[in-house]
Amino acid sequence: MNWTFLGSLLLALLLPDWAVGQELMPNGGFELFDNCPRQDNLLSEATFWYNPNKATPDFYHYCFPTAQIELPPHTGQGLARLFMDSGWAEYLASPLKQPLEAGEAYQFEMYVSSATPNRYPAGSFGAYFSNQPQITTTQKDLLITSEKPQVIDNSPQRLTKRFQWEKVGGCYTAKGGERYVTIGNFVELPVTLGYYYLFIDDVSVLPIRLDLGKDTTLCGRKSTYRLNPKTPGAIRYKWNTGSTEPTLLVSKRGKYWVEVVTPCKVLRDTITINYQLDFSLGPDTTLCDEKPLTLHVAESGIYRWQDGTQKNTYPVRRAGLYTVQVTDANCTARDSINVRYVLSPRLELGPDKQLCGAETFTIMPTVAEGVFRWLDSFAETERTVNTSGVFRASVTNDCATLKDSVTIDYSGCGCRVEAPDAFSPNTDGINDVFEPFACGDITFTSMSVYNRWGELIFQTTSPPFAWDGRYKSERCPTAVYNWKIDYTLKQPGRPPLSKTKQSRLVLVY
Repeated sequence: MNWTFLGSLLLALLLPDWAVGQELMPNGGFELFDNCPRQDNLLSEATFWYNPNKATPDFYHYCFPTAQIELPPHTGQGLARLFMDSGWAEYLASPLKQPLEAGEAYQFEMYVSSATPNRYPAGSFGAYFSNQPQITTTQKDLLITSEKPQVIDNSPQRLTKRFQWEKVGGCYTAKGGERYVTIGNFVELPVTLGYYYLFIDDVSVLPIRLDLGKDTTLCGRKSTYRLNPKTPGAIRYKWNTGSTEPTLLVSKRGKYWVEVVTPCKVLRDTITINYQLDFSLGPDTTLCDEKPLTLHVAESGIYRWQDGTQKNTYPVRRAGLYTVQVTDANCTARDSINVRYVLSPRLELGPDKQLCGAETFTIMPTVAEGVFRWLDSFAETERTVNTSGVFRASVTNDCATLKDSVTIDYSGCGCRVEAPDAFSPNTDGINDVFEPFACGDITFTSMSVYNRWGELIFQTTSPPFAWDGRYKSERCPTAVYNWKIDYTLKQPGRPPLSKTKQSRLVLVY
């Protein structure tokens, strides 16, 4: 054992608690060195690291760039390299910052890479934790016949690509007092395997612990807090919220717990999040017809509203943005609310109407402060009616929905079918067709015309119910003709009534 190793070992063991932290590897990234390595076989220049046997492990650093650094370090500027062959094995070892505690679980991890990944044998490479440094004077494979390494890489798919960093690791439950870790090959390699080099970087030993931290009080309800268990070796997270993410963003008060599954054990922890000045003025609001509103803050402290008022209540008298800032001890929080005023909607469809015969009526709604619509989906605002019925409409805005209706009634004066008693189809644009008419409560279903001998010369069952004075495209002579109209009459509160009307007409040119 040389003086460099003794000095490194002494420094590691004497590190104060505040310097130790959670990470137990004192130079896992090979960043620190005693002297810049300018050739092969200089692992001893990497601070804290030592060579446990008489082989020739390498330490490289970008303080002296060399072609031997065949790939960039996983992180930082330094890395190590080991050579393995049948009957030959190189190792690297380091003291830990502090001894492992009995019964405690630890996660060991490192990154490895090789130029010949196909030669890397599964189940051969790993880490051995011991109470005393493993030192030998031979170049033979170390620890093959003694205790097995606590962490061994058994992945059958390890190192599938050249010069690609891959993480190797596992968990270990300590017996207690382990102060050193030795890394390398712990299985006798077959003669036919052939040699290979293995690059090493970012070696880490972390206690498998879960700590959500102390109960926490946040300032103002808009504050958030991210819970991060940071559990080494974790393979599954489960929060009381149902989330399975590694972290949880908290945005409201409550008790939160997480369960973390690792290969060694299952851990649980709980934290309570409280809020100071947990107040809200409420969501933006719309008020009707200048309705009064008083904003209230149910928190103690020093208040300051947007106009300098310093009370915990504030009367709202007009539309606008209202903001309050509250200070209590070292906590200052603020909130705002936008208040909008809307007049109540107005709607008037007019008085009910009593109509007769063929009269029509146009309903012209009076509308204000809202969106108008007929409840039977009629599209236009104004509508002309010619039949009995109750017509309903509404006006809606953010304040309310107002409805109104108007009743149109044709039944009071008796609805009849009317028709001229003569017409002259001479194409002069005046009285050229015979066309009966009626009020909207009557619906024509058919119209027929007969000559004086009772012969049917015209009939239709669909609009228009009109005759142009022709029979088989020929003009009919001047004469007296008979006509008949079949129709249905709408009756309020009763089924429609089927009726017929017939009379005479004179066709004259």
